[in-house]
Amino acid sequence: MNTQSANKQRAKWTKSVRHRLSGEQRRQQILQASEVQFAISGFRATTTVSLAKAAGVSEPVLYSHFSTKQNLFREVVQRNAQDRLKNLRGRFVSMPDLDPLKWVERIAESTVMACVEASGNASIMAWGLMEIPQFAAEIYRSEIGSTEELWIAEIGTHFADSPMRTSLAVQVVPYAVHACMAFGLWLATLHHKPATARDHARQYASGIVEVARAALDFRSKSPA
Repeated sequence: MNTQSANKQRAKWTKSVRHRLSGEQRRQQILQASEVQFAISGFRATTTVSLAKAAGVSEPVLYSHFSTKQNLFREVVQRNAQDRLKNLRGRFVSMPDLDPLKWVERIAESTVMACVEASGNASIMAWGLMEIPQFAAEIYRSEIGSTEELWIAEIGTHFADSPMRTSLAVQVVPYAVHACMAFGLWLATLHHKPATARDHARQYASGIVEVARAALDFRSKSPA
C-alpha cells in the first residue's frame, strides 16, 4: 500500500471512529479539547473555529452540544474544578498517618500541587476569574468549600481521638485552604508544571505549618 492510499485509509478509519462516538462521548471529547485551548488563550481570544478544529468536529457540531462559546467555557471551568477535587481526593487517600504538624505540611503541599497538575490545572480557573468573574467566583467559592470538607474529613480520619482535632478543623483549615488554593492558582497562572512547582509548594506548606503550630500552641496554653 502506497503512502497516499495509507493516508486515505487512515482518514476513512478515523472518520468511522468519530461517527461511532455517542453523544456524551462527543461532548466529553469537545470539553477535553476545549480545556487545552482555553488554557492557552483564555475565553475571549479563543475562537470557535479553533475549538472545533482541536476537537475534530465541525462548528455546527460544536454548537449542537454547546449553544454558545460562553456555555462551553462555563462547563470547561466546572469540569476543571471537579477534576482538581478528584485529584486531591486521590492524593489524600494515599496520605500516611503522621503527627499533626507533618500532616498539615503534607496536605497543604498536596493542595497546592493539585492546582498545577495537567488534569485539573488551575490556569482555567484563573482565566475564568479574569474574564467571567461573577460565574467563575461562584465555582471557586464552591471548590474552596469542597476542599475544606476534604481537609476536615481527613482530620476526622487521622485524628479522630486527638484533642487537636477541633483546633485543626476550626482554626487551621479555613485559612490554610484559602491560602493554598490561592498560591496554587498563582503558580498555575505562571505556567508552573509539577516539577518546577514542587519546591515552591513545599516552602509554602512550611509556612502553613507555622500557622498551625501557633494555633495549636495557643490552644495548649489556653485555660481549661
